[in-house]
Amino acid sequence: MSKDRQYRELIEGEWKLRVLPDVWSGELWQEVLSVIGQQARDRHPQTVRLERRERDKSAPLFLKVFHPPSGIASAKDFCRSSKAFRFLRQSVALAEAGFLAPTTVAAGEERTRRRLKRAFVLTAAVPGEPAPEFLRNRYSDGLSGLGLAEKRLALESMGRVIRCLHDAGFVHGDLVPTNIVIATEPGGGCRYYLMDNDRTRRYPLWLAQSLWKRNLVQLNRIPLPGITLQDRMRFFRAYSGRSDWSGAERKLLAWVEWQTRQRRKECDGVGPGGSFRRLMSWKQEMA
Repeated sequence: MSKDRQYRELIEGEWKLRVLPDVWSGELWQEVLSVIGQQARDRHPQTVRLERRERDKSAPLFLKVFHPPSGIASAKDFCRSSKAFRFLRQSVALAEAGFLAPTTVAAGEERTRRRLKRAFVLTAAVPGEPAPEFLRNRYSDGLSGLGLAEKRLALESMGRVIRCLHDAGFVHGDLVPTNIVIATEPGGGCRYYLMDNDRTRRYPLWLAQSLWKRNLVQLNRIPLPGITLQDRMRFFRAYSGRSDWSGAERKLLAWVEWQTRQRRKECDGVGPGGSFRRLMSWKQEMA
């Protein structure tokens, strides 16, 4: 997202909107309203691709609809911004810090006497593929994939990007591989887009350090095509910025492995014991 983009605030009935005026239009607003009206209430945000944009032969847009939570979380929404406006704020903060994220075209929240009813964000498409799809398209079905040197450079580059993200105080809300979109560059190398930033936060550095570890577990938890245990170590070495690890790095690595084993058991029903290499093997996963 460009740093110099200026959002305009609009009021449409009970809706408060923040929009990019060079993209937003009355016709687009009516389309967004129509799609929101068709969404059943769900505690998980729903994302819809606006197909009309495809028919217009312009870049597609993606609409993410938030319905209010129940209980105490609903009460909190009386005195805080909606997830949609927090999403917008974090997208701008990430862009200003030099990170890649989808451009937020519009965000809106609907309130009645301060009670949050619904909210949405509308984002532009980004080039590339989610990390699992990017790897699957290169390593599945006998495909040779990236060259060894190219893969190493990509892993090291991503490790440095995540390190910079954390050094800037950001903690991603759900840094699973599907929330990293990878785009290749014509001259070689990759770009990494951070997706689904409604739960991303920027903390004081002294506090953020205790939260970075969660992102490392999220990234590490899923077996991926073409990614070996050595590749995971290569990523961690680039992330740590050290070729020789101190006791602190080794302790962190052991903790990430233990947490990964637990998460695989909880989420995938995979026994946490045995060889970690085998546990995280894509071939073993397919078997």
